[in-house]
Amino acid sequence: MKSSFNVHFLKVLFISLTIALLSACTEIRKSEPAIYLIPEGYVGSLYIIFNAPNGQPPKYEGNSRVYDIPPSGVLVTQMDVNEGRIESNKLRFYYVDKIGDRTPITERITSTIHDTPENRKDKKIIIFGGGLGEVEPINNCQINDQSFVIGRKSDLLDSKNMFDIFDAIKLKNSDGKFFDNMCPDRKRASPAVYLIPENYKGTFYIVYNAPKGTPAKYENGVPVFAIPPSGMLVTQAKSSAVWEENPPNWHFYYVNNEGDRTPIEGRWSSDNVTEGLVTFHTSVGAFEPTKGCNARFQEFAIGTSEEITKNTLYFDIYGEKGIKNMDKSIFKGACFLY
Repeated sequence: MKSSFNVHFLKVLFISLTIALLSACTEIRKSEPAIYLIPEGYVGSLYIIFNAPNGQPPKYEGNSRVYDIPPSGVLVTQMDVNEGRIESNKLRFYYVDKIGDRTPITERITSTIHDTPENRKDKKIIIFGGGLGEVEPINNCQINDQSFVIGRKSDLLDSKNMFDIFDAIKLKNSDGKFFDNMCPDRKRASPAVYLIPENYKGTFYIVYNAPKGTPAKYENGVPVFAIPPSGMLVTQAKSSAVWEENPPNWHFYYVNNEGDRTPIEGRWSSDNVTEGLVTFHTSVGAFEPTKGCNARFQEFAIGTSEEITKNTLYFDIYGEKGIKNMDKSIFKGACFLY
C-alpha cells in the first residue's frame, strides 16, 4: 500500500513539474517586431538610446516598433529595451528619402568582414551588428543602447563615419540634457564657483584637503575657489566626490581689482571650436608633492579653444611655476594612502 502511494505521488509530482516547465517556457519573452527608418544615403554608426523621458515618444506601425533614426545617426527614445528572442525577418530596415519613400535594406551580416578585393568591390548596402549594450556615460547613470553599422563592406572596412556611444551622446540631437530626468537619483558634482584673475590665461591647479592651505570659502553654502595670480591654489577645501564633464553647477568668472566678476560661459570640447574664452578641467587626480605623500588636485585651463588644444599655455604641476619652489610644509596633512 505504501509502495503504490509513493508511485502515485511520484506520478503527480512528475506531471506537476512538467506543467510548470511548460508554463515557464511559454513565458519566455519575445521581442516586438521592429522597423528601422534610416535617412537615405546614411553610412556609419547607428545608435538607439532607450528609456529616456525626454526622448522621442514611442511609434508603432501595427504591432511593430518604429525607430525613426535622425540624420545624426543617434535616436534617443522613451521606449524601453526590446529584449528577448526575435526572428530576423521581424526586423526590417529601410532607407527613407525626403518624401518618405522607403527602400528595403535586406543584407545583414554578423561575421567578420575580411579586407579582400571582392569585399571592396561589393556595392550592396549591408547592416552589421544590432547588439544591446549598457554603458555609464556619466557618473552613476547607466543607459541601455542598441548599435548597428550601415554601409558597403568597403565603408565598414574603412570605418567610415564610425563613432562610439560616448561620442554619440555628444551629438546635437542628444546633448546630454535628457540624463537629468533619465537618472534622477544619480550623484552630481558638488556646486562650485571659480574666481580667476582678470586676463589670466593658461593652466591653473587646485590642491585640496591641505590643513595649512587657504581656508575654504563659501557663498550661500557653495564653495568658492579664488585662484591666485600664480595659478596654484592650495586649499583646505575638500574636492568633489563626483566628477563629470562640464557640470552645470560649476561657474567660472574673471575678477578685476575691484572685485567685479565677468562670467566665462565657454567650455572647451574636443568636438568643436568655441569662439572666445573657454574653460577646461580634468578629473580629480593625485600627485606626490613630497616623498610618500599623495595629495588630491585638479587641473584646469582657460584660454581660446586653440590655445587649450595645443597646450600653448600649459605648465606642469611639478615645474618652476608649480610646486618646485613652494614650501612643501604646506602639504603636511593633505596626504592619503592608496
